[in-house]
Amino acid sequence: MSTGWIIVLILIILLYINFLVKESNKKRKAKEALEKEMKARNATLSSSFKHVAGLPIPENTICQVYATPKGIEIVANGQQFNLAKEKIIDVSKRTDVEIQKQLVSSAGGAVGGALLFGPVGALIGGRTKTKDAKKVSNYLIFTYQKDDEPQYVGFDIENSTSLAEKFVKEFQQSGTKTLTQKDL
Repeated sequence: MSTGWIIVLILIILLYINFLVKESNKKRKAKEALEKEMKARNATLSSSFKHVAGLPIPENTICQVYATPKGIEIVANGQQFNLAKEKIIDVSKRTDVEIQKQLVSSAGGAVGGALLFGPVGALIGGRTKTKDAKKVSNYLIFTYQKDDEPQYVGFDIENSTSLAEKFVKEFQQSGTKTLTQKDL
């Protein structure tokens, strides 16, 4: 190997190491900023979730959700929403399973059927078949009491199911469930 190639290889390695160090510093700074924000809010938990329903903000807006001694704080789009602990009825993780039927046409089956059995085989081999596709969606639901009516705030927790479970566990351990009586 010539000296020029060795220098190029060393430069590439140094640039790659520099990139890794910068990325590591970015992650460390983001983590420190989150820890500082959690400390300022006296929060025990924090996570980012996509908003699904319940807040006056667009669907799929990224929200930073904090669990604090006073309740739940939700920050999104420069707005903060506070959900007082005494108003929270339930915190739960729910799964929504959608089953979609997809129509599948088999061109290969039509060709194979035609080769073996002629036009009738092509019809049978190429017929449309249905195929089920299952999509599982996970949600974190905060249920709270507002004006004697239960209300809900929901978040998509697709990439943060373990953190969502921590919110549920913290609520269950806090023992702050309020019994409300309704005459029917």
